[in-house]
Amino acid sequence: MVIRFSLASAALALASAASAQPAAQAQPAQGPQKISKADFTKNVDARFGSIDSNKDGNLSKDEVAAVQAKALADAAAAEQKQMEADFKKLDTNHDNSLSLAEFKAAAPALRPRQTADQMLAELDANKDGKVSAAEYRSGPLANFDKADADHNGVLTAQELQASRR
Repeated sequence: MVIRFSLASAALALASAASAQPAAQAQPAQGPQKISKADFTKNVDARFGSIDSNKDGNLSKDEVAAVQAKALADAAAAEQKQMEADFKKLDTNHDNSLSLAEFKAAAPALRPRQTADQMLAELDANKDGKVSAAEYRSGPLANFDKADADHNGVLTAQELQASRR
């Protein structure tokens, strides 16, 4: 079975070739750098050659599977290394166990989505610095009316579900 490269595969070839550069030559992570079509083609061809293990000029299912297996193993190893590093950061007393206190200490602090000033500015329609019951009610009631497709004053489960789309 012969496998054809897509443009995405070619981009992967470019990315893998770029990541193989020595650190001194590596470009800053500012997005794609310029590359000529000739250099791009060389990178694609080199990647193809590295996958074509029997050098017959075609990629078989077995060759593609082997590359996938290696990529998966490499990704799993990198993930394992990252998890171990993350664990070591959490294990502040270095006993190879996470206590509840260590685990909780790593949790991000909860923060409101908006400040009180932002909420007040959003709700205070007449800008008097206070939110009346009518001002507080107006937003939710407008949403109710919008969801009440048949305008009968009753929201059905279907209307509610449709309004969430």
